[in-house]
Amino acid sequence: MVDLNLTISQFLDSLYQALVVNIWDEFVEVVPGIVAAIIIVLIGWVLARIIKQIVIKILQSTKVDKWIDEQNLTAAIGGKEVSGLIGSLTKWYVIGIFLAQAVGWLNLDIFTIYLERIFVFSNSNPSPIFFSLLGGIVVMVAGLLVARYFRNLIEATTFRVKKALGLIAEGIVLIFSGMLALTLVVGPEIANVLIRLIELFLTPFIQAFAWVLAIVVGISILVNSKNELRKISLELKKSIK
Repeated sequence: MVDLNLTISQFLDSLYQALVVNIWDEFVEVVPGIVAAIIIVLIGWVLARIIKQIVIKILQSTKVDKWIDEQNLTAAIGGKEVSGLIGSLTKWYVIGIFLAQAVGWLNLDIFTIYLERIFVFSNSNPSPIFFSLLGGIVVMVAGLLVARYFRNLIEATTFRVKKALGLIAEGIVLIFSGMLALTLVVGPEIANVLIRLIELFLTPFIQAFAWVLAIVVGISILVNSKNELRKISLELKKSIK
């Protein structure tokens, strides 16, 4: 007969090996990697904040924020300072590099590959995704500033429809800068497809807006020119008599 006590003892020993010893061995094996990853992330976070402040100080020394504020362009970028935006982007880039190194210590190869493709320069990855995204953001921010600059220039004139013209000019610059930013982020081939889809969707609205604007401008011209038209009609009546 099978000894029941021996069977139970062997089962408990196997369970102990599986649940306690093996788990402990795995834990001891991964602890150094976890500790190293935490230390790397903390160092990266502190260093990123320091570099952010350095970048902000350098840009503030150029007085770019002051010039943008003097030109009434700050509202175009949500009231943020350009130095702060660039500083934040720099901070997250540094954090991304350290995060890629930290994940490598955890032997999470798939995540390491993706993070390196996003943040890390190498011979096999000469153009990290982050820099394509950064280029698109820079172009879009520049487009917002240029668009608002042209709008302010037009609204400072004496045109009777200056606000409408200013909005149109701002919209045109934003469309072109948005297309360029999209091309930098996703590449020209995908960007062309997306731009065509956007054109198909926006074309009816643009045409409708153009008709409404033309009607409004025409009516405003007629209203503002009623005195001139009245003089012309009086002169015509006199000439007929």
